[in-house]
Order: sequence, then structure tokens, then C-alpha cells
Amino acid sequence: MTAEEVAASAVVADPLRLLDICATSDGGAALVLSSMEFARRHGHPTRSGSGRCRPSPHVPQGGARPPRHRDGLGGGRLPGPLAFRASITRAAYEEAGIGPEDLSLAEVYDLSTALELEWYEDIGLCAPGEGAKLLREGATALGGRLPVNTSGGLGSFGEAVPAQAIAQVCELTWQLRGTAGDRQVPGARVGITANQGLFGHGSAVVAVR
Repeated sequence: MTAEEVAASAVVADPLRLLDICATSDGGAALVLSSMEFARRHGHPTRSGSGRCRPSPHVPQGGARPPRHRDGLGGGRLPGPLAFRASITRAAYEEAGIGPEDLSLAEVYDLSTALELEWYEDIGLCAPGEGAKLLREGATALGGRLPVNTSGGLGSFGEAVPAQAIAQVCELTWQLRGTAGDRQVPGARVGITANQGLFGHGSAVVAVR
């Protein structure tokens, strides 16, 4: 679709329009995991990675979902989304022993166009408030300094929970193997995924060639 078609679609919540927001969809994705020793023994390219999936401490495990924006006891509000998103990516960076400056590409949760810009900041690609500037400079486009969502993201294939988070890791794997075809980031060596869900759940995975 064109930028003009997006701009002409119905307003959902200003400034977001209908075509700024991804559709829900059905889908599936799968990973085969092994030890590094097994991969080397069978001649497969080796990868190391780090992930974090952290439910909010306010959410009762195995229980009913809490009221919207409230914890399971009907008390305080859930942790702010900005602090939560930054914390899961920071934990993944720390566990992998890398930082944003080491990245070759990223796959982030783009439920809306605005949310993708916020993730630029949360994963450390730019300072707070500079996500739009990074986009306008072309830094996050294929061929830019650090491509984001080379897969097309949720804006391309829709939101298919939880397949979307696994699909992000698949995209990193193809990129690091050099088998992403027309989407290939030349010389890709390090990537990060970032995904979030309701009530303080999310994940971030770092993959290293």
C-alpha cells in the first residue's frame, strides 16, 4: 500500500490511522534448538544467543487475567511500558555480552507504526525522542546503518501470537546465515528481537554469528 492510502484511512486514535495498525492473523513458526557441540558435530553454522521472557511480578501465574491496567489484586497499576521494554532488551544485551553498537539488524514488535519508533529508542538505537529522526534519515531501512524489520514486521504479516516472536528469531537466523535473499543485510553478524504482550510479558533474543 502507498503512504497516501495510509494517510487516507480512518483515524483510530489520533494520530494513528487504521493502516498504521497491523491486522490480526493466523500463523505459525518453529525453531530447532541444539547444543553448540551438536551443531558443530553435524556441520551446522553455530549461533549463540540470549533471551529474556519476564512476566510482571504483579500478574498471578496460572490465574485469571487481571482487570485492564491493574494488577491481579485490583491494586496498583502495571509497570510502565517504557521501563518494561527497555528492561527486557537490556537484560538480553547483558547476558549476551554485547550492546546496541554491535548490532547488524533488529526485529521489533510493530503493532503500530508509532510503536516501532518507540522500540528504536528502547533497544538503544537512538536517544529518547529521536526515533522519527532515525527513520527519516533512512538508518533503519534495508541498506541503512541498522535495518529494522527486514521481514516486513507485523505490518506485513499481521499479529499472530505467539508465532510472531518465533518468526523474528527465524528472520535473524536467515540473516546471519546469509540466506535472506532480497532482504539480506550484507555481513550481518549480530541481531536482536524484541516482542511484547499484555500485562507485562515480553521477550528479547540476541543472536550472534
